[in-house]
Amino acid sequence: MDWNEAGVLAVVAIGAYLIGSFPSAYLLGRFGAGIDIRTAGEGNVGARNTFHEVGRGWGVAAFALDFGKGAAVAIPLAHGPLSRLAVGVAFLVIGHAYPVWLGFVGGKGVAAAGGFLAALAPLAALGAGAACGLVWLATRRFLPTLITVVVGTFALAPLTGAGWGVLAVALGGFLLTAAKRIVDEPRMREIEAETGWDRVRGGTA
Repeated sequence: MDWNEAGVLAVVAIGAYLIGSFPSAYLLGRFGAGIDIRTAGEGNVGARNTFHEVGRGWGVAAFALDFGKGAAVAIPLAHGPLSRLAVGVAFLVIGHAYPVWLGFVGGKGVAAAGGFLAALAPLAALGAGAACGLVWLATRRFLPTLITVVVGTFALAPLTGAGWGVLAVALGGFLLTAAKRIVDEPRMREIEAETGWDRVRGGTA
């Protein structure tokens, strides 16, 4: 790797971190309900917790903003080397998970990783979006709807021309969100014990 490319990767990393670190759910929690989303519900700074603890509309807004963060990182990098995409999604999720503005206490980054994937496979995301709409109508639950759109996009992406390398990079972003879920488990269990969060259905009693 030459120094020019190293410099580009450094700029990508810093830019992706700053975009990822924008604390959408925290700001919406403060503005919409006057709560600190880090200590409410499940303790996660993300769209699902916002959906249940602040309100459905606020949760959708949090999802849209976090989704947009992912797309904002992916679109400028979509036609460049895979190394830039990999650095972009990694620091996108790291920024969301460990935002400097919130004392490095952030969310998982699933919606942000989803926006990143959707920007790289837009036709697949549209098809999966239609399926997730049906799941929402049937369940009225946030988590199954989110899982449907992510899995559906990955399933349809090869059929719409998305490259395997690009999909592998996007999958790496989701693996980072899973790792953050494991890291957060002790803190979340402590908060859930205080709030009465229902892990199956979401929301507090």
